[in-house]
Amino acid sequence: MNGIGVRGRAKLPWVALTLAVAWQGLPGRAAGPEVAAGNDDLAFVYFAGSDFSKSNRNAIGVYRLSAADGGLTPVVEQPLEKPGPLAVHAENRRLYAVNYPDKIQAYEIDPTSGGLKSLAEIQLPGTPEYISVDRRGRCLLAAMYHQQQIVACPLDDQGRPQADRVQALESGTRPHAILGDRHGKFVYVPCDGEIWQYAWREDGTGLADKAVARHKPPKGKHRPRHLWFHPTKDWLYVVNERSCSLTFFQVDPDTGGLRDMQTLPTVPENTAGSSGADVHVTPDGRFVYASTRGHDSIAGFAIDQKSGEVAALGQTATARGPRDFAIDPRGRFVVAGGTGRRIVVHAIDQETGRTTTKHSYEVHRGPVWVEIVGFPRIP
Repeated sequence: MNGIGVRGRAKLPWVALTLAVAWQGLPGRAAGPEVAAGNDDLAFVYFAGSDFSKSNRNAIGVYRLSAADGGLTPVVEQPLEKPGPLAVHAENRRLYAVNYPDKIQAYEIDPTSGGLKSLAEIQLPGTPEYISVDRRGRCLLAAMYHQQQIVACPLDDQGRPQADRVQALESGTRPHAILGDRHGKFVYVPCDGEIWQYAWREDGTGLADKAVARHKPPKGKHRPRHLWFHPTKDWLYVVNERSCSLTFFQVDPDTGGLRDMQTLPTVPENTAGSSGADVHVTPDGRFVYASTRGHDSIAGFAIDQKSGEVAALGQTATARGPRDFAIDPRGRFVVAGGTGRRIVVHAIDQETGRTTTKHSYEVHRGPVWVEIVGFPRIP
């Protein structure tokens, strides 16, 4: 990776003006993206934040991601009163967004423009700080940090949350995230000091009433925050908030049990005032990346394809306060937002996994949550 000195090299001073012009027009109206010659698919980036273009409104910002160089082109700004965490189900062309304090808005994604069409809105019994869709696309999951609960909400065949079937369950202290495994058998929730494991009901309509296990992180001052599964192996990678580290767990495919195998730091030694934030594995399973707030960087690791253990690749400076980031479906770019006024795109070297900063865009405020969806190009 380039190291922390890369900040600002890819800054484009004209971007703020470009965005301001591009967002003019009716809310929710999407412009058709231009498709580069030879590009076989489209990728759209969704940011939840406030006031991207000085339009004095909160919104989900929709951008087209260039397959050639990772450049972002604004498509549309979808107004939302108080946007929060996002989740996608690309196969069903659905995007879900928290509307603080306690609502979930469901959208249909236009695969040619990236634009959003409202499908449904439901209210939850608390404030979700993280949402996801299970691997089979049957249920929307939410972690409610302040209520110390999780929520499972079945989706109908149109991808709409079923408000009358919302299920709220007790969790550990301060649940930070919630994610289903690749087999569709278990759900994991990183809490303060342990990871809670839940099982699905046999009919798949929700979760069993109580957690089936609680897994301790490695010894030390760890606090598991976010987690991500390898796409083809029973391996789990967890970013630890307090210790600024990444832990690799082996997952028992039958019981879902976790065995911690390795923990490595995500920042240089003696780094102070920082906290681990988010983690993602590339679609091909060769690399894993973790973000750190305070240090404002993304750390990369190469994954040994036989053992699952990781080797550190170093850090790259990114957007301020990188609470969330995403990797495009081809595994070529990392896109990060944060609590500052900047969106940063990093390119992934396909041989080494090291990242370099490609683009840095100024927006008005806070693109905190990021999701990327890819679609085949329609002739």
